[in-house]
Amino acid sequence: MSGMELLELTLTPLDEQRFWAIATRVPNGIGDASTECLLPFWVDGQDWRRTVIKVLESSQGFRAEHYPEPGEQDWLEQSGLLLPDRQRFHPAYLEQVGQSLYRSLFPPDRDLKQVFLHSLRLAEQRDADLHLRLKFAATSVKRSRLADYPWELLHDGQRFLLHQKVRLSRYIAYDASPPRLPTQQTLRVLLLSARPQGLPQLTLEEQQSIQLGLQRAQETGLVQLHILPSATRKVLNRYLTDCSPEQLPQVLHFDGHGVFGKRCTNAGCLTLHAGIKVESCRACGQTLPAPQGYLAFETEQGQADYQSANQVAALLQPYPIALVVLSACQSGMTVAGDSVFNGMAQNLIDQRLPAVVAMQYSVQAAAACEFAEQFYRVLGSKKTLLMALNQGIREMDVEGNQWYRPVLYLRWQDNEGGQLFVETLMPSESVTPTLEGETKVPEPLIEAENSVKPVQTLRLKYLQSKRTNFEQQLDMVQSEIEALTDVTLKGQYENRLNLLFKQIEQVDQEIQKIRQGN
Repeated sequence: MSGMELLELTLTPLDEQRFWAIATRVPNGIGDASTECLLPFWVDGQDWRRTVIKVLESSQGFRAEHYPEPGEQDWLEQSGLLLPDRQRFHPAYLEQVGQSLYRSLFPPDRDLKQVFLHSLRLAEQRDADLHLRLKFAATSVKRSRLADYPWELLHDGQRFLLHQKVRLSRYIAYDASPPRLPTQQTLRVLLLSARPQGLPQLTLEEQQSIQLGLQRAQETGLVQLHILPSATRKVLNRYLTDCSPEQLPQVLHFDGHGVFGKRCTNAGCLTLHAGIKVESCRACGQTLPAPQGYLAFETEQGQADYQSANQVAALLQPYPIALVVLSACQSGMTVAGDSVFNGMAQNLIDQRLPAVVAMQYSVQAAAACEFAEQFYRVLGSKKTLLMALNQGIREMDVEGNQWYRPVLYLRWQDNEGGQLFVETLMPSESVTPTLEGETKVPEPLIEAENSVKPVQTLRLKYLQSKRTNFEQQLDMVQSEIEALTDVTLKGQYENRLNLLFKQIEQVDQEIQKIRQGN
């Protein structure tokens, strides 16, 4: 296999239902495209997204009591997800969801769909995979829940994209440069298995699966695995604090329970409420804050110690950890609140961890074990995170309802595939720099001016200046769009926004040619 081709789609919400999809990074030889799209699962102004998420969250099939909202079961039947007897989901309900997502992202007879199909065909011709990177601005949640949709289920009418040669990752863009961490000769993995009392008991089978997956890599010295003896926050903090720089882990794996919900802020209560609907604490009556993700660590007495996304992120932020793997249920979920970072995985990305693998829905223990063993087996053979994720997914029974639950957030400068080991990235992955944030574009990578011929130095400086000017225009146009109410005028500004993205991309291509000596 020759490598991986990158197709990056920047998804920008226009309002609750409409969004703009722009091909901001395309394989060589493929043209640009942009399309206005409509989010799926809307009917007459009613958003059924949360109903779909409940369907995908289920591992045990349809249960009527889980869908009590007026019209909810009617919509499930009309959309083809529920059989007419309302006793079971339709056998092809996942395909139905995936096809709705595909039609939303790639509307028929639009240029963006052709760009995707041509990119996939080109990757196949080059015996490569296609990395489909979906890029969401951190501020997008203010106008839409665009990032909450289960894009991993994209289905082209014949097969799920992830069952073909497509590898999907999510990228949250915000006003900070992506982290750049060095790759390693030897990978150190730290495993934390939490089994607090009072929660459904998990076996140590996943821990054994991880050990089995890494066995060969450990025997060859590529990987060192350390298992914490106790799953308390204090033990983890002390371990990281006491480690020398040469001993710090590059990978942290949390094996345990997770939940997305609201925790009471009353210091004498701290009751955690799963879900997003409850507004006041059932124990003390205090108004609850916005929901976020939690991991169930252990107290020293063995009880559950729920650590929020903010707390876990603050704990890990000082250390150069390259990858966090969260096999906890709902560790990749964010379905409400005023921040795209309120999920556990998303918050870690906000704290500049370059890569997080998480479960966006609850996952069965057997499936989590199958995923973990194959994921680490592939990762330990020096493959990229994207390849390890895909192979782990394929091990979870692609005909079942577990495989779509793992999700990869990847935001790593100059490392689109997520290579942890010291390996030269494939040429097709070493592409031009990413557009950063909804309105902000990062500095171009002009890191080798000393190696550029003197006659080209002025050209480089000119291109830098030109790019800065485009960035400023981009900021201005985006801020003006948000204040517009006239639909026609707004469309004109959106066209201007699209043009600016293309102009920046062209400048970056010129810069890249100069750096390469062309």
